[in-house]
Amino acid sequence: MMVRQAGPQDAAAWCDLVKVTLGEDYPDKRIYDAQWVAGELDPAGGHETWITEVSGAIQASVTVLRPTTNNLNPVTNVGRNLFRPEAFTNESAETLYRKIVELAGERKCLMVVRVLVSESAQQQVLEKIGFVCAGYQPSKHMHRVRLGTLFYVYERPETVAARLPVSESLSQINELASKVLAGLGVNNPITVRDGVTGYPLQTEVQIHEATPEDYELWREEARKANPPLEISGGFNQGVGLLRTASTEPARALLAQRGSDMTAGLAYVVDEHDRCIRMVDSFATDDLSTGALFNHVVKQAQTQFNSIYVETDILMTAPRLLKAAEQLGFVPVAYLPALSTRAGGQADVVKLIKLNMVYSQEEVVLSTQARAIVEVINQNFQDQKMGVAIINLLRGLPIFDGLGDGELRKVARLFIQKLFRAGEKLFKRGDSGSEAYVVMRGQIDILLEDGTPPLASVTNGQIFGELAFLDGAARTANAVAVQPSILLVIQRAAFYELAQREPHLGMMIMRNIGLILSDRMRKSGAAAAGKK
Repeated sequence: MMVRQAGPQDAAAWCDLVKVTLGEDYPDKRIYDAQWVAGELDPAGGHETWITEVSGAIQASVTVLRPTTNNLNPVTNVGRNLFRPEAFTNESAETLYRKIVELAGERKCLMVVRVLVSESAQQQVLEKIGFVCAGYQPSKHMHRVRLGTLFYVYERPETVAARLPVSESLSQINELASKVLAGLGVNNPITVRDGVTGYPLQTEVQIHEATPEDYELWREEARKANPPLEISGGFNQGVGLLRTASTEPARALLAQRGSDMTAGLAYVVDEHDRCIRMVDSFATDDLSTGALFNHVVKQAQTQFNSIYVETDILMTAPRLLKAAEQLGFVPVAYLPALSTRAGGQADVVKLIKLNMVYSQEEVVLSTQARAIVEVINQNFQDQKMGVAIINLLRGLPIFDGLGDGELRKVARLFIQKLFRAGEKLFKRGDSGSEAYVVMRGQIDILLEDGTPPLASVTNGQIFGELAFLDGAARTANAVAVQPSILLVIQRAAFYELAQREPHLGMMIMRNIGLILSDRMRKSGAAAAGKK
């Protein structure tokens, strides 16, 4: 058995390996072109690819992907890991990975490897060598069918020990981070604090499409203000399972407040996997970043029809992590010491927002991988709860401006109740401790029993919200005209949530103010019209 670095002369044999492992229908046909592959295998201009050979035939191949931009991160980023089935029985796979670990040690690098959930033999090899499963991204790659990806890390003890301390975390990240750190033997308890205020998602900024050149120009200008580093995305911006170079350049947005460009966001459109990957950002204020994230999330659905949006955020950026949570992102990988910044190595969390129905993949997993997958599955199961309620709340003016993550927290407070035809919900003079949303049916609001209704509330409408907020007595009766299903929320539960989530509470209060202002304006106009 021989382990060596591949070169242009191995292009034809590498193409054969691709056909054996991936078939001949991979979407990027360049991987079957020996001339293109030769350029990729050329150490002078391509990536660094290592192979094992038995009797002159390539048994296994892994590629250390070169970073897209010059960065200081000491990371061996492994992709394009291709193995013949026999590589796991003749030890070619294990021998090759041990060689890459040796190289990473010599270079004082940590390692990150992505493995399809369907490749259980590769999981076993990595864990045998000492890799730790650090995440699971469902529905990551599309080749014939959509398959999730596991993230494995191999870290040097001195690097992990020297990483910047994590002083606080969001609750949704805590369990995943704790499992990964425990797997690495790190005794680093994480303090959970839910009261972090995220960047506002809707602000008075103008958002412009920008060329990569304009983005870099304003990014350099922003560096004079020493903005915080919040996104880690310079490792590789290739697309698809094999991380081949995109045929399109990275896209960029700029946020303008007055005459100043206050923030920017760069992202890659992965046409193979139907993914939007946010890879870089900068900001000189606290009011623009959330709006840019919100804009990209909306673009992903309306312009690109993307399956998901993903980004890697430093754990030293709690406000951006909170804004991502407010938009409905879910943490799927925790990567300790992945990003180099002033003073040491910072942990990074990968988050994604799915624009498809989440379903658990039925695959054979190693024990370690299964433990991580179960954490991620639970995160998404929690997200699936109340999807119909979230969709209903999204259309109500009182919840305008809230992200999906915030709507999910509000949705958890609602309880479904069934009211029979003729049943009274409340009567005039009752205290207003509840608000109601009609899922199905009709509720009439009456001054007195038997009088014509002042209003009829039907599917998707809310009522009782104003008395609900101040606890004032009800000014009318509410009666179900037909069998009706209502969502009911208690004032005490809402106030408790608003105290933990100040942005959520502020937005709802702002919306109520706008609703009241609109009602007063209309009442004033109506009164003036009667004179």
